[in-house]
Amino acid sequence: MSFITIILVILIISFLVVIHELGHFWAAKKNGVRVEEFGVGYPPRIFGKKFGETTYSINLIPFGGFVKITGEEEDENAQGKPIEYDPHSFSNKTPWQKSQILLAGVIMNTLLSFVLFYIFFFINGFKSFYIPMIFNHNFKYGQEMTYGTVVFDIEKDSPADVAGIKPGEVILKVDGNEIRDVGGLRENLNGKADTEVDIETLDINDPTGKKINKYVLSPVFSEDDTDSDSIIGVYLGDAKAIYYGNALEKIFSGPMHTYNMLDYSISSLKNIIGLSLETKDIEPVASSMTGPVGLFNILASIIQSEGTGKILNIINTVSIISLGFAFTNALPIPALDGGKVLFRIIEVVTKKNINPKFEAAIHNIGMMALLLLVVVITFRDIKIW
Repeated sequence: MSFITIILVILIISFLVVIHELGHFWAAKKNGVRVEEFGVGYPPRIFGKKFGETTYSINLIPFGGFVKITGEEEDENAQGKPIEYDPHSFSNKTPWQKSQILLAGVIMNTLLSFVLFYIFFFINGFKSFYIPMIFNHNFKYGQEMTYGTVVFDIEKDSPADVAGIKPGEVILKVDGNEIRDVGGLRENLNGKADTEVDIETLDINDPTGKKINKYVLSPVFSEDDTDSDSIIGVYLGDAKAIYYGNALEKIFSGPMHTYNMLDYSISSLKNIIGLSLETKDIEPVASSMTGPVGLFNILASIIQSEGTGKILNIINTVSIISLGFAFTNALPIPALDGGKVLFRIIEVVTKKNINPKFEAAIHNIGMMALLLLVVVITFRDIKIW
């Protein structure tokens, strides 16, 4: 991995976090809350300059930024006075104002996805890349185009593995015969064990959508498959692309695709949790998560890829990651923005203020749990990558 690739990945991740924090910054200012510091990167500080009541700083540790707001986590303001007497303290604002400030980061990441998705669609003819469908889902907006023979996984040392077929390829033809579904593949492989067959695939990971690969391989005999006596060792599934064709869809393709992706993410999360509960196994949930190392490697692999569609791939991926940031931070989990908003909702419903020390303790426990989860996922990602 080159030094330039590492720098670019750091800049992309930092940009997404800074955009998030910029939302908190803007909402705090709008609601009359003092912002003590807006920092790019994390301390120790390299440079800082104060304008008005806010210090703007550049810090040594990359990967993001932060906003320090009076009264969000401390009992005293910068002048040492109790926060309850400070009209510019976060703690003295209404639950509605606090919620605006807390959710502003989520909103900024979502708006960024709107803009980036629109740029992507404008360049790519208003057609998305193919999306592997882990679970069946119908998208609300746009017209769906489906491939039913996408390679999701490959058995190690199988004919497909030896030939070089990779996940993300669509099996189009076997010996010149068009393949439309799993049944068609089985039918065209039946009776061809230990016989060379020609397989033609389309690589849906290629941004141009035009990369055709050709393989020659020999299926092996199998007694386990009731529909075919010959297999090549692939597990197939569906992938869908979305086309925003009419004028209204083109104008609103950014927010429409953002909604489609959020809806699919929520639907998938429900299915994954349901699968874990049904099987009494945490693996479905754990395997669906990506930590800092996995995120870093995904971006790095795209940046280092070749081909005319690299820029489109980067824009699409950054859009999805920004939406992922928004979705994750909106979850009602202690320490996350959504968890903090949940406390504000409880205050409105009960008409009672929650003890700040109690709330802080809950968020600290949530933060420790999240950090532990990140460590576990990071170790898993290191093993995978």
